[in-house]
Amino acid sequence: MSLSHRYDFVLLFDVKDGNPNGDPDAGNLPRLDAETGHGLMTDVALKRKLRNSVGLTA
Repeated sequence: MSLSHRYDFVLLFDVKDGNPNGDPDAGNLPRLDAETGHGLMTDVALKRKLRNSVGLTA
């Protein structure tokens, strides 16, 4: 099986008073961009959240 096209996407979301992607190596502190101070979410955490939400709806 091979993919004939590659798809890229961007997901933007807001979190207030939350920690959507804590860093276990830093005591579960939020991952932050050093230049902007905005929170970061890794692709692994995003995939896990998508899998969990699909699992709940299926």
